Amino acid sequence: MKTRKKPKIVEDETGSAIIEFIILALPLFVPLVIFLSSTNESAQIQYEARNFARQVARVYVTSPSQDLTGSRIAALVDAFAKSSFVVNKIDLPPKIQIQCSLSPCLSPNGRIEIEVELTSSINQISATAKASQTVDAWRNS
Repeated sequence: MKTRKKPKIVEDETGSAIIEFIILALPLFVPLVIFLSSTNESAQIQYEARNFARQVARVYVTSPSQDLTGSRIAALVDAFAKSSFVVNKIDLPPKIQIQCSLSPCLSPNGRIEIEVELTSSINQISATAKASQTVDAWRNS
């Protein structure tokens, strides 16, 4: 009598670890990428707000006269718009608040405080930053 040979079951699992890794890890990596992207956008707009506030304060206190501060700040906004606000998709115009410790604002030893608020046009993340500068003591007001 002839005996039938049982078919051999192939138990080769080559490549199955890669498939299992992809099936299990991919759903974990997608939220991680989304989180890191959101964190990066938030950090970038915060950086831009701090830098912009510092530059507005510097432009304000170095202005030759009170009459020129508005046009100098407008030129700074335009420069930032071209170089970084458009690239980082920040809404224009930014909100700028100026507070002076003395009147008129550019009086010697006066303190100028600037607060800016930037908003991302992509996901509406806002960032607020403050900067302050002191007007030169030997300034002619």
